[in-house]
Amino acid sequence: MRESGTRVFSPAGMTASLTPALALAYLQELSLDVRAAVVLDPAGRPLAGDADLAFRARELLESSEASSASAGSLIAARAPDGGAIAVLTGPRALKSLIEHDLAKMANALVTGPETSV
Repeated sequence: MRESGTRVFSPAGMTASLTPALALAYLQELSLDVRAAVVLDPAGRPLAGDADLAFRARELLESSEASSASAGSLIAARAPDGGAIAVLTGPRALKSLIEHDLAKMANALVTGPETSV
C-alpha cells in the first residue's frame, strides 16, 4: 500500500474511450449468456466480433429510431459517433440488465476514425 501523498506516474496515461475489442471482452465477462457480439462503425461495417451478426444488427438498428433496440435475443445500442454494439443472447439472459450494460458501453465506445483495432 502506498503512503498518502505519494505521487503516481504513468507514462501511457489513461485512455479516454472504450475500443471495440475491449468492449467485446468486457461483455463476455459481464454475462455468460452473450452468445455472439459485434461492434459496428458508423457505416455499419464490423470492427470487432462476429461479422455474421453485423447484417442482423444493421437491420435492427435501421428499423428503430431509438438509441437502443431489441428483437428477440438480439439487442443493440448506438454509440454517440454513429457506430453500434450488438449482442445475441442466450435463453437465460437478463434482457434489461444487458440493455443497461450495452447502453453504458455504447456511450463510452468510439467506433470512428480514431479507433485502432
